[in-house]
Amino acid sequence: MKRGFTLIELLVVIAIIAILAAILFPVFARAREKARQSSCLSNQKQIALAWHMYVQDYDERIPRYNVSGVFVHGVIEPYIKNTQVWKCPSDDHENRSRIGYGYNCYYLGDWQSASQSAYVLADVTYPAECFIFGEGKGWPYIEPPGVEDHRMRFDPHNGGANYSFCDGHAKWMGKATVYCSVWPIVPKWYLSRR
Repeated sequence: MKRGFTLIELLVVIAIIAILAAILFPVFARAREKARQSSCLSNQKQIALAWHMYVQDYDERIPRYNVSGVFVHGVIEPYIKNTQVWKCPSDDHENRSRIGYGYNCYYLGDWQSASQSAYVLADVTYPAECFIFGEGKGWPYIEPPGVEDHRMRFDPHNGGANYSFCDGHAKWMGKATVYCSVWPIVPKWYLSRR
């Protein structure tokens, strides 16, 4: 005589599957976000290389954020030739039509005052600490915390964000590290240029 599963046995099996799913889904979500983080970091590295190619082609002159209506993204676009590089894979739907990485115009060149802008790469006092592009909220430029916080994304990737730097490297940095590591060099540089 065949014996089937009892209702209690089926409920126990379903409960075990539900517990395992509850444990594993967050792990899978973090792994998926880690993959997006790696893709975003690759984008940032490609953008940094394109920025450096532009700088080398123009006698080490740093592109300003906006010159005669042409934004820095358009200036270095010929060195990239891929619009998908400008979009972070973790951007939410509303930001996907806009640029995902903002230029550090506060330090590297804004559109208002030449006195606030580096002119050549040698003007960047700490190239390994000064970022070129960071993760923005659809804005083509970002500014220091406290100035325009709403334009930066500090934690889209597992509690941090990706940045490309003037020495050519790109890396992920936690939100707390951004506040204490990237930005304080701006006042030192800005005060030395005044």
